[in-house]
Amino acid sequence: MTLNFSPPPEFLACSTKIFAPGEVHVTRLCDRMSVLILMRDGVLRFREDGELVELGAGEYYVQRHGLFQEGVPLEKPPSYFYIEFQGAYSEAENLPLRGRFQGDSLEPLLSSFEELFKSHPGNPFLLNAYMNRVFSELWAGSPRRDAQEHVTRLIRNDLRARFAEQIRLEEIARRFGYDKDYLTRVFKKQYGITPHQYQIQIRMEHAQWLLDHTSLSVKEIAYSVGYQDFSAFYRSFRNTAGYSPQQRRRLMGASSESE
Repeated sequence: MTLNFSPPPEFLACSTKIFAPGEVHVTRLCDRMSVLILMRDGVLRFREDGELVELGAGEYYVQRHGLFQEGVPLEKPPSYFYIEFQGAYSEAENLPLRGRFQGDSLEPLLSSFEELFKSHPGNPFLLNAYMNRVFSELWAGSPRRDAQEHVTRLIRNDLRARFAEQIRLEEIARRFGYDKDYLTRVFKKQYGITPHQYQIQIRMEHAQWLLDHTSLSVKEIAYSVGYQDFSAFYRSFRNTAGYSPQQRRRLMGASSESE
């Protein structure tokens, strides 16, 4: 999911937000309003439709309209610049909903933008122009094809190295500084499957090798490739291979005897 520029976003408000000690992100459901957050300092955490979002300095994030946001406790009061707007979203190649920005180059623009809004809040043409300049700066710094290929390779290598671990896409997204929906989309574009499907594929490859070359029980193999639930392993194996783990072992055993 990305922020669409056709139709263009419509500016509503902007300001600097500095949290007081003990303050948390507001709990709300915004029906039409979206919010761009540009983190300046500290760590901001909140839940969005139940999913934890964590943002650090130098990261931006677009809170889409229609999602329920819930504040969670914070260790240190964060600060950020926000822009409230109305916008549309799509799966096309537009602005990712999460990424990084260069504070040194963007900060003068944000300061001028905030001062303009305070002094001329009734000038929608100029305010929309400033907002579009901010989005343009973020778009210019968002990853292009080469960078997308690089980050998808890093994710693929990470999944291969840790295929037996319980890895959540949110963890991967935080590590690489992108929105999880964006990572899923570019990964699928590159490899034809989602990161979750790729992890299952790697697990099944290892499970087949263990069935063919070891005397481990099927349950031991399930555990060794990252499954705590044997029935989930059984379903994944059957869906991938077209037969059960036991049938695989019998088939390969019969093949070895005939050689």
